[in-house]
Amino acid sequence: MFTNFFTTAKEESRWFLLDERIRFIIVGMGNTLIRYLIFVAMGIALSISHYQFILASSWVLSSVTAFFAYKIFVFKTKGNHWKEYGKSLLIWSLSYLINAGILELLVKGVALNPYLSQAIAILLITVVNYLLFKHFAFRQQKKQTFWERLYNIVDQ
Repeated sequence: MFTNFFTTAKEESRWFLLDERIRFIIVGMGNTLIRYLIFVAMGIALSISHYQFILASSWVLSSVTAFFAYKIFVFKTKGNHWKEYGKSLLIWSLSYLINAGILELLVKGVALNPYLSQAIAILLITVVNYLLFKHFAFRQQKKQTFWERLYNIVDQ
């Protein structure tokens, strides 16, 4: 169903007919899967006992692809790459702190497996991330009507 969505303008417009929250979840699932696979691979390679280092590394490695995926496939913003990326980094920093806290609480406090704990943490921060990305990182200015633009010119 989602194959070749972006080969033609007609198919691209079908993708953007999906509700933004649905697009965020679909793209976010892909980003999360990539981040989680990095987490698991590094856990196997480096020993899962270093799970906080592995968590930080997986976030850093996945941030660039996640940024462009949200920018292009979810919020469809143009320009402002550095500004939006900077705001995205702030959101990911906050998300990372929340994620690290939840992970620590579940692993040390509740004695859950680190892999299961990370899966639970991901679910909990998804809603927060959507709201922050929509209303902070990729916030688009409302398009002004002719009269609003005219008023702004005259008001200066």
